[in-house]
Amino acid sequence: MSFFPLVLFLTAGLSYLLSINTEIIISTLQKFFPQITQQFLNLLITLSEKRTLFGIAGLILSFYFATNIFTSLHTAFVHIFDGREESIKKKALIYLLGIPVFTVVLIAIYFLGSFLSFLLKAVKGFQLWEYIENVFGIVHLKFLLDTLTNAGMLIQFLGFVIILFVLYKYLAPHFIYRAKIIFYVSVLIALLLFILSLVFNNYIILASKANPIYGALSGIFAFLAWLYITYGIILIGGRMLFYLEELEESQ
Repeated sequence: MSFFPLVLFLTAGLSYLLSINTEIIISTLQKFFPQITQQFLNLLITLSEKRTLFGIAGLILSFYFATNIFTSLHTAFVHIFDGREESIKKKALIYLLGIPVFTVVLIAIYFLGSFLSFLLKAVKGFQLWEYIENVFGIVHLKFLLDTLTNAGMLIQFLGFVIILFVLYKYLAPHFIYRAKIIFYVSVLIALLLFILSLVFNNYIILASKANPIYGALSGIFAFLAWLYITYGIILIGGRMLFYLEELEESQ
């Protein structure tokens, strides 16, 4: 219920800014969701780019409903940390700055991905790379090298890490001041989300091939299940921070 308004706000809102191309947000968002959502995202993008359908009032409404992603996640984190009270000021900042900060993070991921793609392309242009590929081919591990240097997969994983780090750092009400601990938890949870994303993508592809009609319908329910499980995994990371905080206090 909050994801759809978020996409509407991002694409329609940014289209008012001439200096920002909404394709930046669109191409970045599409890296983090199962393939079944591509058609749905295209529909939302088509609607949101017709700004006259929404106008300022529509943007305000979409902003209001989209913020529930961050406020509900913050509330869940508070429960995970045994109902630890937080100031009204922080809650207000989350409500007002959640979407703008998320937008900035997406733009940063986009430019990081562009730089990473350029860097990998440059490295693969060296003759040394051909030698490395030949060596991995001899030992029948070339698929592993191709996987580790797949720009799309690297961008997706790094994107998960960055988003999770920001969520755990600023939404979770912990007293862990060492960013290294939060980073380690973010990497672990990002790995789980990355594997989950691959599993759902493979399921959707197999289901679509088995039966195009029912496969597409089951993909919608798979997407909802993916959202539910993803949310749960993110909360597991918050609980890990809770226990790590207790461990630090006991030492």
